[in-house]
Formats: sequence, structure tokens, C-alpha cells
Amino acid sequence: MRIRLFNLCSSIICLVVLATSTIASPIDPNNPPDGRFADDWGVIYLAGQKVGYMHSTMTRAGDNILTDSTTVMRLGRVDQPIKIKLVEKATETLAGQAISFESIQDLSTHQSTVKGVIHNGKVNITNSQFGVDLKNEYDFPEGASLKSWAMFREGLLRGFKPGTTYENKLYEPAMRVDGIIKAKTLIGDIETIEIHNVKTEGQRVTVEMITPLGSMTMLSWVNPDGQVLKASVPAPGMGNMDIVMCSAAVALADFIPPEIFMTSSIKAGQRIDADAAEQITYRVKRKNKDIDLGDFPSTGMQRVISTTPDAIVLTVTRQAHTPQSAAHTKLEKAQLAEFLDSNLMINSRDPQIIKLATKAAAGESNPFVLGDKLRKFVTDYIEEKNLSVGFATASEVCRTKEGDCSEHAVLLAALGRVHNIPSRVAVGLAYVPLFGRQNDIFGYHMWTQFYLDGRWIDFDAALRETECSPTRITFATSSLKTAGGADISLPLIAKIGGIDLDIVKINPRKK
Repeated sequence: MRIRLFNLCSSIICLVVLATSTIASPIDPNNPPDGRFADDWGVIYLAGQKVGYMHSTMTRAGDNILTDSTTVMRLGRVDQPIKIKLVEKATETLAGQAISFESIQDLSTHQSTVKGVIHNGKVNITNSQFGVDLKNEYDFPEGASLKSWAMFREGLLRGFKPGTTYENKLYEPAMRVDGIIKAKTLIGDIETIEIHNVKTEGQRVTVEMITPLGSMTMLSWVNPDGQVLKASVPAPGMGNMDIVMCSAAVALADFIPPEIFMTSSIKAGQRIDADAAEQITYRVKRKNKDIDLGDFPSTGMQRVISTTPDAIVLTVTRQAHTPQSAAHTKLEKAQLAEFLDSNLMINSRDPQIIKLATKAAAGESNPFVLGDKLRKFVTDYIEEKNLSVGFATASEVCRTKEGDCSEHAVLLAALGRVHNIPSRVAVGLAYVPLFGRQNDIFGYHMWTQFYLDGRWIDFDAALRETECSPTRITFATSSLKTAGGADISLPLIAKIGGIDLDIVKINPRKK
């Protein structure tokens, strides 16, 4: 079983950075001093254990403000820890207007870079990896700002009077490239908090991040000068992810990665014969009232039967891998464009991927047979099937032949797009009879869907399935046009650790 939890952690990192960027040091927001005026270090804790550190600086260079933030984490995945490094840079005017940004992600064995330049109401974004650049242009949302100096400055201008509220329109390409994310801030009261085992007082600041895909609330506590003491965001299934401000020496001290998989799996309650199942009916239950069960998608395999605030019933059914006479709601060419386009995660323009796709197809043109050939090729092509990779792009997997479920999913999607098959990835739960020290569980997983015969059809290269068994539940799907994968990460974040499931009925395959 190849479990996909890296998207969750990557998205949480972005949100924690936002939380610690909400309030700034006591400076003149209209005329900050020349040179470096902010230099902050913090320890990152997950499930009560130190998992990494972050370092952020702000520098005035003439009429511009330069922000630089580095986050480093190590996370355990069944005794195979992965290292995550995220470097974010931004250039803004003194008034907080965005000029440019850069994000360097070191998620496994190679780096990927996203650069953006804002000019004349447009943002030009370049995604780079392995010497290949992908360029796209979008409208820069009116009134939007970056999550760096602009948010620092806003916090200072608004002040810290309890009850103060305000809203920022943020542009964060790792979460959304074609629109804004709303950040609603509420200044609270003075509270007692613990900083490195010492009790102190800090003023509570709540920031609600609102996206079209869901929302998340972050907390921070600041001292009387407005400097951040601590920031916290929920890490579902693991409590909170906290950043506690400290010295450089404390931040850089050694740390031990916690296990992030065993805390997030779900017990199936029974053994399932996946090969013998034609259809399975599931009841997904929320553990607390904060969990939203209304966003489960309908796919080729999955159909929502009933929904209440506390539970949702759905069926998952095997799909026929032959043309069907039943009418389908076919998507228009414009609707399929993003599932055919090359992007950073699924770079179907990469010459090596094109060469691999040609080899995998072996001249096959029948779409269903071709889909099966591509699936089998990816299953065999990835030789090192392990959990030590973060979230590699298809270009990287093409070269390293290494990874888990997400690496299988993105490479298969890329091969499909080379052959003009619209493709996307799906994320959710999949059943495994044994993983690590647990039996009969549902773990978080990623696989591929091809658009064939006017419908989305599932293919799972990691689990060696062309005709996928119904032992899976889909939370979200994505073209991965946004490299951060927020459109699939946020539905995961909202549910991990907050749901249980019952198997209501298993219908056997017809003989």
C-alpha cells in the first residue's frame, strides 16, 4: 500500500507560515528601517515532538521589502523518514503591493521551483524542474497581496485592540493560481500560554483561511510589541502543528521525526476479499460536529446515496472497461483542457516522459487497452516502491523509478496525457489487509483516473489494478494544475482523524 499524506503536510506548512506572518515586530509600517529589520527562528512541533524549524527574515532594500522564509521538517512514514524543505521569497513595495515571488520545494531527491512576476494586472508563473520550464499567465486578482510584508504591515496598521477584525485578500499560488484566498483576522484577549515549558502571556490572534475548497483556522499569540510568540494549526489525526519562536541554536538542534501514518489509518472492522467484491456500500461517520461530510464527489465508481450532518452513505462499484451504451454526461473540450495540459506535477511535455509513453503504448490505439498497458507499465517501471519519497513530480519519477502511491499516480497520468487521454488523480481511502503493524485498515491513498468513453475510469498502478476494486473511497480529484495540490489536500486535512466508517454491505461479483 502506498499512502499519500505528503500533500497534507505540505499544505499545513504553507498555513503555518501564514500564521507566523500575521503580526510583525514593532516598526513603522509606513517607513521600516533600511536593511534587515526582522530575523525570527521557530521550532516546529507535531504530535508533541520536534519535527523541524523555520527561519524568516525581512529586509528593506530601497523602496522594496524582501521577505525570505525557510522551513525544514522530517516526518516518519513507517520507519522511512522523509525530509521536506520549503524556501519562499517575496518582493513587495513599501505599501505592500506584490512585485514577485519564488518558492523552492525540495520534497524528495530533486528540487522544483515556482517563480512569479506581477505586472500590469497579470501574474506570469514559471514552473521549473530538470531544466524544463513551464510558463503560464493569469489575471492577478484585484486588491490581492502576498502573505509576506503586506500581512505584516496590515497587522501593525490595524493594531491589537481586542475585538478588532479585518480581512485580507491573499494570492498564494501553492494553494490557488487563479484567484484569492481570504484571510479573516480577529484580535482576541490576553491568554496564558506555555513557551518552552515556561508560562507567559500572549494576545490571541485568530486567522481563518477561506478557499473555495474549504477553510482552516490558525491561532497565534503575540507579545505587547506585536511579535509572534507561538502559532498553531490543526494537524488532523495528530493534534496540532505548532511553531514556537526561539533562538537559532534551539531551532537547529536535532529532532526525531514522528510516525505520521499509523495515527491516521481507519479500521475496516472486517476482512475484505477485494477481488470478489463487485459493489460495497459504506457509511462514513464524523467523530465531531466540525467535520463536513457534504463534499464527497460522485465519480465513475462512487455514488452518494444519502447524507445527514453526522453520516454519509455511498456505494462504490466496479467499472466496465469496455464502451457502454448507457448515456453519459460528456464533458466539453474546454472542460477537459486542464486534464490534458502539461503542468509541474504532470509534465507531459518532458521529452523523457514522451519517450517513456511511446515505449509503454507499444503502438496500441484502443483507449481501454492502452489504459491497461500504461497502468501495467507504470506498476513495473517503478522499481523502488517505498515511502521515503515526499511528493515527486512525474518527471522525477521517470528518472528515479522510485516512490509510493502518488508517484505511481502522477506518472500514469502523465503517460496518459502524452497519448491525449485526459487524466487526473484521485485521493481518498483504500483498503489493505496488512500494513506495518495493523491489519484490515483503510489508509490514505492516491490513484489515477482516465477520461474514456465519456466517463472517468479508475486505474491504480500502485495497487496493480486496472479494473479497480470497490475497496476505495474518493475524497477529491485534481488535475494538479496547482503544484501545491491544495484542491486535494484540503479535503484530506478536513477529514483525517475525524471520521470512521462502517461497511454496510458487500455485493459479490457475478460469476
